[in-house]
Amino acid sequence: MHTTSLANAKAHLSELVDEAEHRGKRIMILRHGKPAAAIVPIDVATPKPAKPRPMSTAEARALLDELGRLGDPSGEAVRDLLESRR
Repeated sequence: MHTTSLANAKAHLSELVDEAEHRGKRIMILRHGKPAAAIVPIDVATPKPAKPRPMSTAEARALLDELGRLGDPSGEAVRDLLESRR
């Protein structure tokens, strides 16, 4: 990680942002010789969305059962789906 003073960062902000954006560089800004802030590529600064976990067979059956009760009082559609997966 590259470090620079706050005064230098103020004077060269555009160049530092270009370094982060186009070259993936990380720049630590020092105030009075101590870390104060950082300029980093956007993919570092933004959290990645969590991937949904696959539904278990038991969860799928419970969901299908619930949907069957809501939309098909006889449960025929749900039974047809469950039987076709066996």
